[in-house]
Amino acid sequence: MSRLRSGLAAAATALAAACVLLVPGAAQAAPFPVTTNPDEAIAAHYLGPATESPAGSNRFGCRDREGRDPIVLLHATAMNQSANWAYLAPTLANAGYCVFSTTYGQASWSGTTGGLGNKERSARQVAPFIDKVLAATGASKVDLIGHSQGGAIAQLVTQLPGRAAQVDTIIALSASHQGFSRVGSITDRLPARAPGQSYWGPRHPSIDYVNFATRYDEISTPYQVTLMTPGPNVVNILVQDVCPASKIGHVGMAYSPTVAALVRNALDPDHRVPVVCGSDYPF
Repeated sequence: MSRLRSGLAAAATALAAACVLLVPGAAQAAPFPVTTNPDEAIAAHYLGPATESPAGSNRFGCRDREGRDPIVLLHATAMNQSANWAYLAPTLANAGYCVFSTTYGQASWSGTTGGLGNKERSARQVAPFIDKVLAATGASKVDLIGHSQGGAIAQLVTQLPGRAAQVDTIIALSASHQGFSRVGSITDRLPARAPGQSYWGPRHPSIDYVNFATRYDEISTPYQVTLMTPGPNVVNILVQDVCPASKIGHVGMAYSPTVAALVRNALDPDHRVPVVCGSDYPF
């Protein structure tokens, strides 16, 4: 049984009480550099090697002193690991987590950019990476965190034979769980037989699902498609229910101190951190 399962209900009801205002100058220096600005992260890393790891990620000698699952980060459509996770990877690593990431889904024409290939092929690329993480860390399961299409890939990995047993928790940041996105020609979902029909497969009772959404999502729209039917192992959290003034957008979900704190509390509800309500990237 996951450590998360017993804390999901409490985490969902106690989020608002944990909110605090961001106090300038309160942050302390951390060993891995972080950035909350997607423009800076993309400018610095988007054209870099697909194998470039974000700060704090892919330390294969890492051991979590708290015994928590290693985390595998899965980036969004038309991104790579280093650009997408320039904030969350070092933030989690600075909190003591063993964090791993990979660039998946490169097409023959996409260069260093991932998330553009066949979804099922992408899932089959991620699966052996999970094996590598488990072998290196000695863990029995990983937690998957997917941004946008990364949430779809996390779901699809668990539909591969034997893979659901390797996953403890799936945390999705603005991932289209129902139907399809109505914006753009590239959709952040798995292949479907027809509009509104998803092949995300059965919800596994052994996996905990935590879905974070924003009312101002401009890619996965309407934002309700990023939610799942609630259940004993499913929690849906709208950022605006925690921080009502937040105007955070789809891209900003991966670079947000608010979301990062919510993610940490979902991963480890026994050691909760204050949730910061501050300025977030609006797109």
